[in-house]
Amino acid sequence: MGSLSLQETIAANLADVRHRLARAIERAGRSPSSVRLVAISKTHPADAVRAAHAAGQTRFGENRVQEALEKIEATSDTPIEWHLVGHLQSNKARKAAGAFACIHSIDGADLLRRVDDAAAEGGHTPELFVQVD
Repeated sequence: MGSLSLQETIAANLADVRHRLARAIERAGRSPSSVRLVAISKTHPADAVRAAHAAGQTRFGENRVQEALEKIEATSDTPIEWHLVGHLQSNKARKAAGAFACIHSIDGADLLRRVDDAAAEGGHTPELFVQVD
């Protein structure tokens, strides 16, 4: 009996995660439509992202802008919603504003202004999560 392919392994893992997520949603009394699964693809190659997308995963998260930009380019023919989940340095705000559908790591007013200005200039409207202490 041979080992599973990358596609089969990722599809099986996603099915398991979705099953466990569905049970947790039910236990919490939440609506399934109120929960979004973001697969963190950091350190995994674009081929793994493609395999997960083929298994139905559409949202992917990266924690480094440069690594994400490479994967976004490598998968540009695939309809993926990219999330930045790691710290965003202000010098990368312009690149992030145009590349990500959602940025989870706005941690200051200056960074918010930079992302907002860059997004407006590029005609982008990323969803932003603000960290509040």
